[in-house]
Amino acid sequence: MKIKLNSIIKIAVTLAILFFLLWKVQFNAHGFGDILRSVRTGYFLLSLFGVVLVLGIKSYRWRLLIRNEGATYSAYKGFAAYMASDAVGIVTPGRIGEIARLYYLREESTISFYSAFKTIVSDRIFDFTMLGWFGLSGMLFYFKTFGDYPGLYYALGILVVVIVSYFVAIQFLAIILKSKKVSRWPVVRFIYESFLAVLGKRAPQMWVITVIAYMMYFGFSWLIMLSLHLSPSYIDVVFIMSIMSLSTIIPLSVAGFGTREATLVLLFAYYGLASETAISFSLMHFTAFFLWGGLIGLLFWILMPISIQQVKDDSKSIFLLFKPESEIE
Repeated sequence: MKIKLNSIIKIAVTLAILFFLLWKVQFNAHGFGDILRSVRTGYFLLSLFGVVLVLGIKSYRWRLLIRNEGATYSAYKGFAAYMASDAVGIVTPGRIGEIARLYYLREESTISFYSAFKTIVSDRIFDFTMLGWFGLSGMLFYFKTFGDYPGLYYALGILVVVIVSYFVAIQFLAIILKSKKVSRWPVVRFIYESFLAVLGKRAPQMWVITVIAYMMYFGFSWLIMLSLHLSPSYIDVVFIMSIMSLSTIIPLSVAGFGTREATLVLLFAYYGLASETAISFSLMHFTAFFLWGGLIGLLFWILMPISIQQVKDDSKSIFLLFKPESEIE
């Protein structure tokens, strides 16, 4: 009953956000239809390759993390698990479906539950770092926080802050873990080891892979904008897509509907673009990366079936990893 109630609440929130947004911006249905009819289908069709290529590159990065834990995983299995878990993630609260990779990996490898989960967390740290870097840079740029400087300057400045912050954090964790009181909390050591995986000697290759994956993601998103007869600069696309992605992380609505559209309406308005254009882009981007990617992932899910209940059970098992040692004993 709780699950059904949560679903009902999320659907209600989604509809409320969309209704309020369309009412507030005085949405023009006729203009919206004209925009969709004028879409350059060639550019949009090219963008459909994006989800496969981006997730394929990310799956290779994940396999490197698995290798660092002393285990191996085939390229096909890694890609299939990544695509299937992405599809499951779309239909589960908070995208916990991505934990499906725990099941797939442990089914094919002798890796421990702890190490397997660590590879997934480290994998997400790479992604959140990129989105956080460009998202924060974009927000500071739009608000002209430090002056009317080009967006690239803001991005470079925040990059320095991120690098320094990460190395300070890893040193801080290393120091506090020397305390017996702190070391008995597995969650602190887990965070330390997860960040160590993205900052260690083997990390540079994975950072290069991450940058390539996101440059492609932004590039294919740029193609969707071109299909709508827009001509933004690449850095504009980077900022817009990063902020949009961050806005959908909190599971307030179904598949990010409502929060994604509201964010894009605000960002597009900065460039003097109508809300109809923003919502058209939102729907096309959802189709290319979520719907199309979800359908491909569904195919892999059918070939490699896993129950949603198994995913939920694995997500609950994660909490057992972080009990203080005294409680475990």
